[in-house]
Order: sequence, then structure tokens, then C-alpha cells
Amino acid sequence: MTYVDPQAPPPERVVRVRREGGATGWFVAGAVAIVAVVAIAFMLTVGARTPSDDQITQAQEQGRTAAAVENAQTGAAQATIVAQQAARDAGAAADSARRSTEATAANAAQAAHDAAARAAQSRDDTLAPSADPNLNPPPAQQPQPVN
Repeated sequence: MTYVDPQAPPPERVVRVRREGGATGWFVAGAVAIVAVVAIAFMLTVGARTPSDDQITQAQEQGRTAAAVENAQTGAAQATIVAQQAARDAGAAADSARRSTEATAANAAQAAHDAAARAAQSRDDTLAPSADPNLNPPPAQQPQPVN
């Protein structure tokens, strides 16, 4: 704690006043005030104007046109996606049909081969030649010598 004698005279204080340039601060303040006044005047003249009915109608028409264009673009993109999916599905269906046709053809060929093999094994030579035009008449049988 500091002890101050109340009976002692107060210490001397020296106050120095500086004076510099002086006008710079006032110049900056004036420039700021001028800019503020111009800005307020601009806002009052431009901001106070309301659009006319024609301008409002024109803006609405432009908005509708922009919306129609955007909807058309969205529809075209969706149609492209649907077409791509349909093409993939058609390709898969064609591939499936090709495999099915190949399998059916292979089965039919195998069935024909099996039928031909069975027909050759079960051929009956007792049919009359006129009954089966594909058969040649059987060769004459020759008697076998007896030993």
C-alpha cells in the first residue's frame, strides 16, 4: 500500500497540447458524408420506383418460359434414361431368345438323330417296295450250301 500525506502539496502535472495537421480528419469525414448522401439519394430514387404492370407481366412470362424449358429438359433426361433401360431389356430378351432357340434347335437335332438311329435299327424288310418308296427291294436270297 502506498502512503500519501494529505498535508503535502499535490505533485505538479505537466499537460502538453499537440497540434498537428488539423485538416486531414475533417477532409476524410467530409468525404464519408458526401458518399453517404449520394448513396441515400440513389436508394431513394431507384428503390422508390415500382415496376409497371407490363414489366411484371413480362417477368411472369419469362418465368413461365424458363419453367417450360426446365421441364422439357427434365422430361428429355427421363426419356433418355427410360430408353436406355428399354434397350438393355430388349438386348437381354434377344439374348435369352437366342439361347432358347439354340437350345431348341440342339434338342430337335438330337431328337432327329435319335429317331434316325431308331429307324435304322427297327427297319422291317418285309414291307412291300411300293409301301415305302425310300426302300430298295431286298436282294434275292441265295441258298446256303449245307456242309
